[in-house]
Amino acid sequence: MAKYKKYNYSQMVMIPVSLENQIIPGTLEHAIHEVVEKKVDLSLFYEKYKNDETGAR
Repeated sequence: MAKYKKYNYSQMVMIPVSLENQIIPGTLEHAIHEVVEKKVDLSLFYEKYKNDETGAR
């Protein structure tokens, strides 16, 4: 399976903004996030991102 770079919504960035707090439940952004993370079959991308050996860069 392809390895993608991990992200953490509670991580801080250079500007102290919590990404987790920016995606508010009930908004379009939250809906898109939920669909992509839980409903979309991403196997179409696995062939393009053959990086099982090297990992995400």
